[in-house]
Amino acid sequence: MMKKNKSPALKEQVYTIVKNRLLEQKYQDGQVLTERALAEEFRVSRTPVRAAMRQLQKEGWLRYIPHKGIVVRNLDEKNLTHIFQIRTALEVLAVRLACGKITKDQLEILRLLVKQQKKMAEQAIPTYNEFIFSDTEFHNIIVAATGNSLLRSLVDELRDKIKRTGINSLYSRINRVHEAAQEHETIVNALRLGDVEKAAAAMETHLNICYTSAYSYIVSGAADRAGSDPAL
Repeated sequence: MMKKNKSPALKEQVYTIVKNRLLEQKYQDGQVLTERALAEEFRVSRTPVRAAMRQLQKEGWLRYIPHKGIVVRNLDEKNLTHIFQIRTALEVLAVRLACGKITKDQLEILRLLVKQQKKMAEQAIPTYNEFIFSDTEFHNIIVAATGNSLLRSLVDELRDKIKRTGINSLYSRINRVHEAAQEHETIVNALRLGDVEKAAAAMETHLNICYTSAYSYIVSGAADRAGSDPAL
């Protein structure tokens, strides 16, 4: 049950919960979300739920379909490709700029994150949400090391969509977590050596594998999502 206070605060609470569920794919592509059901679940009026749904529609997570209602939008192949085109351009640039600027403390944090990720990979069933959090921290540190605030804000704008594609990549195969940890380690080693070209190549390789893995996962489930609308 949510705290009953001002409507704008309730709207933000509903928005955050629903968006997290969308990121974690707790809602299926094409699933209908009703204001009544959500209002009953959260024990609030429909007003904050409606406001949260409108915000998520504006951001491209949901879509209103006449005679059906509000549905979860698919992340299709075209949208996935566009996200990774932009992400790759930004993050390869970031690792180039970070090389030679990154501090010892930042390198140590990256090393510890990779160590943490390797432990996650040893689990019979990896905790994907924890890995996504660790992965996000890993990439954020590299972007922060550039000292370029505009680049950081651009990556931040894309971050939620990156998380969603990341989940798809991890779901593609059981050993993807282990592979990603190894790819991260290669990036860290190149940064430690101050080798710009190796660092850039390692980042590009990592993101290409993330892309092809997510693409494979989306395509393999296309039949199950037949009839739903394309994303964005």
